[in-house]
Amino acid sequence: MEGFNRSHAVLGVSDNCIATYPGDFAQALIALDASAEIAGDRGTRNIPFAALHRRPGDAPDIETTLQPGEMIMSFFVPAGPWARRSLYLKVRDRKSYEFALASAAVALDLSDGIVRNARIALGGVATVPWRASTAEAVLKGKPVNDETKKAAAAAAFAGAGARQHNRFKIELGQRTLMQALGQTAAMEI
Repeated sequence: MEGFNRSHAVLGVSDNCIATYPGDFAQALIALDASAEIAGDRGTRNIPFAALHRRPGDAPDIETTLQPGEMIMSFFVPAGPWARRSLYLKVRDRKSYEFALASAAVALDLSDGIVRNARIALGGVATVPWRASTAEAVLKGKPVNDETKKAAAAAAFAGAGARQHNRFKIELGQRTLMQALGQTAAMEI
């Protein structure tokens, strides 16, 4: 916790854990409102993918909501209007085989340049794949411009808590989100 913590999380941390969720795929699944089919001894169940991972709290050794004997069988990604204009942006130290220092999965439903719906998930900065619903709310009903991108980024990291070596991740995460929003809004569909 007090050692070299450069790559550790600034969102979703607890007094027991600041480890960063290392994957890339989960952010896209959360941003696109995917669900997971889970099979186990008691049958099959479906849950929102966003409900699969759990924050560390007092039990950082329990990373998911899977029960003993359960396994993920499949994912379902709905064909929402935001899925047509979506992007994943990853910032890392090296190009090849490196965990994200910050990443953003963004999906936007725009009408005449105004955000009807936004989906944002962040990676490399949180203990779990992080849905930035406060940032989504900031964008709704507004154009994607410098002012709204900055406001959404500020909202996404409002609850961030940094340590000695990972303070840079808050600004890096905000800049990554702003760049992803701009690139996604500029897509031709």
